[in-house]
Amino acid sequence: MSALELWIELMILQTIIGYCFVLANDFIGIYNIRDLNLMKGDFVIVKYHKRFGWIEVTIFYALFAQCMYMLAQHIIASDPLLLIPSGVWSHTWIGGLIATILVSFKFIVARFKKDSIYLYGKYIGPIGFLGWSLSHWTSLYNFYFVVLPYWQSLGRSTIIAPSSFIWAAIIPFIGGAGLFLLVLFKRGSTLKEKTRFAFNQIAFLLHGVTFGYEKSAKELLGTPTLFKYVVPRTYEFIEKMMTMSGLNMRKLEKLSLSDALNEFIKMAEKIGMAEKVKVKWESEKSFTIESVNCSTAQVRSVMTKEELTNAVCPWAIFAASIANKITAKELRMEPSEFNEIGAITKLTLVD
Repeated sequence: MSALELWIELMILQTIIGYCFVLANDFIGIYNIRDLNLMKGDFVIVKYHKRFGWIEVTIFYALFAQCMYMLAQHIIASDPLLLIPSGVWSHTWIGGLIATILVSFKFIVARFKKDSIYLYGKYIGPIGFLGWSLSHWTSLYNFYFVVLPYWQSLGRSTIIAPSSFIWAAIIPFIGGAGLFLLVLFKRGSTLKEKTRFAFNQIAFLLHGVTFGYEKSAKELLGTPTLFKYVVPRTYEFIEKMMTMSGLNMRKLEKLSLSDALNEFIKMAEKIGMAEKVKVKWESEKSFTIESVNCSTAQVRSVMTKEELTNAVCPWAIFAASIANKITAKELRMEPSEFNEIGAITKLTLVD
């Protein structure tokens, strides 16, 4: 067997492996198809959904690069099969050009327009799946019904790739189902799921309550009073809550503000309040705090833009309380910019 023939088999193996992750991710999507908002705060599902997504898109573009080299060879050789219906034609234009457009569209939306995924994921997901499927199935058709019969006429057979189309078609479904079941296993038993659901529902309700109290406090007391009295008292609650979770808030007072916020964030992520919380310092006095896949993000799904106008994310209030305790300075908070999976808020220390 030549190096080129081995390479072709490796490409078939790559598309089979990649399609395993494609199907696994689609099983995850179908599992949550009733309401994609249920994925918010479900960190295990989100983590594996992201990982599988990165794996499948990496394999797709790796195959795309290899196929572009193959296409160049066909063009140089002036292969007439590129322009007439054939295995090469279908894989080049349907499984190549059209598939790449569809997969790239989904990737761009998932990477840069995360809000759209939760709002329109039931439509965007199938677009990417269709693209991958066109690429995958035209690859298998071209190999098993065009290339392999020619090899067999010369007395050659496969070494790495499955020897039959049927096995090549079935393996991804077995692999995808296995990966999906692994995710469910990692996610926990039914009892743990009920516990997780109950915790998130409580957090969901409390999050809504904080918005209600915050709005009422601003209307009754005004913003200055809110930050002078409410924010400092919030720290007292956080201190008790986090002490129960295993974090000694007294130790934070001995740290710099930056280090204290980082320690608080680590504990918040550890106990499942958010997948990730980011603090970015813009100057010595100003910083932003951003929550990603917050466990209470579902609350934004039932609130209007008007209800969120001038609202402040509880994470910002937490951060302001810690900053107030450590620096003894008041803080100015700008209204949070909310999205489907979290929020970003700017805070400034006031001398």
